[in-house]
Amino acid sequence: MNGNVGTFDPNNVTVGSELVLALTQTKNGTGIKSVGSEVITKQTFTYGTFEFTSRVSEALSGSDAGGFLYATNSETEVDMEQVGNKPDAVDCTNWHGLSDFQDTQVFGFDQTNSHDFKIVWQPTFVDWYVDGTLVVHHTQAVPSAPAPFLFSAWGTNSSSWGGTATIGPTRYMYVSSFKYTQ
Repeated sequence: MNGNVGTFDPNNVTVGSELVLALTQTKNGTGIKSVGSEVITKQTFTYGTFEFTSRVSEALSGSDAGGFLYATNSETEVDMEQVGNKPDAVDCTNWHGLSDFQDTQVFGFDQTNSHDFKIVWQPTFVDWYVDGTLVVHHTQAVPSAPAPFLFSAWGTNSSSWGGTATIGPTRYMYVSSFKYTQ
């Protein structure tokens, strides 16, 4: 996208007291090379509650850090993302296929602070919570296919989604907890 060649490198994932995902962006000829990181569960999930605590080191343009469910071609996709070009926003989106989706951005959440995120996925709705407060309720495009849960830090180079690339600094997403309940 916009001259951005993106890859995931397992060396950018560190597991210790926290799961740490790294993202770097460098010049690549006339384009941008984004090297991010991703972890994915072996298990697939259906309806339930997904809770995690995370923060990013820096909210810089050209990045997206998120926890989400994803099945091929967005047959199921339920995202809770922090995009670098909006350092106080959380983007909550659910997809049921490649063109049927509902998206809401909420503001007032400094991404560099730790936040407790919760996604409640049910057959007729998806709810998103930040720090115990319901911030988004969607009833359209609710998916139903089982999907694994992922955490990722990946690069963007767009005038809108995630922002244009920021060359140089390594950005990190820190995940300190994850829990699923049916």
